[in-house]
Amino acid sequence: MADSETRERGRQIFCEVTQVDPIDVTDQFTAENMDQCFAGLWGRAGLTRRERRFLSLATVAARGMDLETQFHVKGALASGDISSAEMMEIILHVRQYAGWPAGAVMYRHYRQACAELGLEVPPADGEP
Repeated sequence: MADSETRERGRQIFCEVTQVDPIDVTDQFTAENMDQCFAGLWGRAGLTRRERRFLSLATVAARGMDLETQFHVKGALASGDISSAEMMEIILHVRQYAGWPAGAVMYRHYRQACAELGLEVPPADGEP
């Protein structure tokens, strides 16, 4: 079991990553998520938060994790860690390597997040 400092650090990082209000940690699943995923993984010094964003986005999209894809796309855009134009490039890359369905799901969540956040989707550049 983690100490209260680790738990609070996890909650803080969770809020930074997701761009949502702090959540109450009242059950074991949520507690371990704050301790292990956010304090323990996202809080490590080995990669920047931006680098972790790229990895997380590609992983959840490639695995077909719809809700998690939505969560990470919106969090990355809302935090400003990844721009709208960069997200489009990520989606195109994921689509090519993980398949069109994974890319399409990610694109749908991207369009929704852009609409909610008032961000513009970059126009087609005319390249094949």
